[in-house]
Amino acid sequence: MGAFIKLLYGEDVSHIQLGVLDVNSLEPSKKPLNILVKQLKNHVNITLKNGVTYKGTMTKCDGHMNIILEGATECKGDKLIANYGSVLVRGNNILYISVEK
Repeated sequence: MGAFIKLLYGEDVSHIQLGVLDVNSLEPSKKPLNILVKQLKNHVNITLKNGVTYKGTMTKCDGHMNIILEGATECKGDKLIANYGSVLVRGNNILYISVEK
């Protein structure tokens, strides 16, 4: 887990234990929520804890990482399940988010 976080944040992560990131030790530009807010209007893939992935353009994000996607699609594995106009993804259900560049 530490190597993955090092890739994300580009810094020494030897102070991290049990995969928990101490966000208070990060400079403001590297805090996860700040990084996410900078990606507004970009296409993202959001994978939920149940394995479902939502893909779309992130238009809003709040402090709980609740995210609104426009032009969203729902997929399970490589199989398309549904197309949606707008989707609200509850931050509590998110496993990880990837940003397409």
